Amino acid sequence: MRGSKTSFAIVSATGALGALLFAAPTATAATPTSYVSDACSSSGNKYCFAIHYNSRGEQTNYSSSPCFVANKKVPDHYGYSPNGAALVRYVFRPAQISGTGATCVLSNDGDGKGIKNNAASASNGECNAMNRIYVYSGYGGPSQAFYPTCGDYWPSDNLVTTLKNNNASHDRY
Repeated sequence: MRGSKTSFAIVSATGALGALLFAAPTATAATPTSYVSDACSSSGNKYCFAIHYNSRGEQTNYSSSPCFVANKKVPDHYGYSPNGAALVRYVFRPAQISGTGATCVLSNDGDGKGIKNNAASASNGECNAMNRIYVYSGYGGPSQAFYPTCGDYWPSDNLVTTLKNNNASHDRY
């Protein structure tokens, strides 16, 4: 009888352990996610690099679609985790640039979409820095350079076929 109690205790402990290991996960707080479309420190975003959801207009050479703006290098267009517990996603939004009536002003199906592998054009409103979009995260693979226009954002350049909807990072230099 003693042996059966011991074996029962072992089975019970194993059963309890198995129940803990294989139980359905309980509801926990999800990783907090924030969405950022503005990584530019220029006042009113007047002098930023803009990545656009849509191609530029053939007659205006501007892209009026939602955009993401930055004046820093971005190693992964998906986003980043500042502390390992939260996630910051880069997305397109309209009205990111003040003082221009033609660039990044319309809301359409690109509003709120992640920028990684969704860009069609870009414009560089910075004065002294070039920007280059890459096909791979970490600034690798085929790329396209964008020269500064010092606040003009004209013309927007369509991404080359290799990069269109296949963008993963951009470098600023």
